[in-house]
Amino acid sequence: MGPSLPSHPGHAPFSGRLRPLLAPSHAHPPQSLHQPPRMGIKVYIASSSCSTAMKKQQQDVLGFLEANKIEFEEIDIAANEENRKWMRENVPKESRPATGNPLPPRIFNDSRYLGDYEAFFEARENNAVYAFLGLTAPPGSKVCIARISC
Repeated sequence: MGPSLPSHPGHAPFSGRLRPLLAPSHAHPPQSLHQPPRMGIKVYIASSSCSTAMKKQQQDVLGFLEANKIEFEEIDIAANEENRKWMRENVPKESRPATGNPLPPRIFNDSRYLGDYEAFFEARENNAVYAFLGLTAPPGSKVCIARISC
C-alpha cells in the first residue's frame, strides 16, 4: 500500500462511495476505501431521500460526471451524520434556503463550495461545467473545441 493522502481540514472521515472511472494514464489509480478522501470534486447526496426530484437531480449530476469521465467522490449524508453536518456548515449563507437546511445535491471542489443542482445545470447548459468545477477542459471536449485553445 502506498503513502496515504492527506485529508483536508474540517472534513469528516470518508464514508461515501468513491466512483472510480476510466481515467487517462496520467491520472491517479482508484484508491482504496480505507484511505482518506482524495482531493477533488465531491458530490454530496442523500441515498435515502423520499423526494423523487432530489433523486433525479442527484442522478443527473452523477451521470454527467461519469459520462464525461470526471473523477469525483460521492458522499452520502444519509449514511453519516458527520458528512451531513460538514456539508451544511460549508454551504455559504447566501446559498442556503430561506428556511430549513441546504439539501443535496451539493457540489464542492475540495472544501470550496461550487453550488447546487441549479448552478450545475446552468453551467451544463452553457457548456461551462469544467469552469464551474474548477477543472481544465480536456482536449477534444465541446468546451475545448468551442474555444480552440486547449
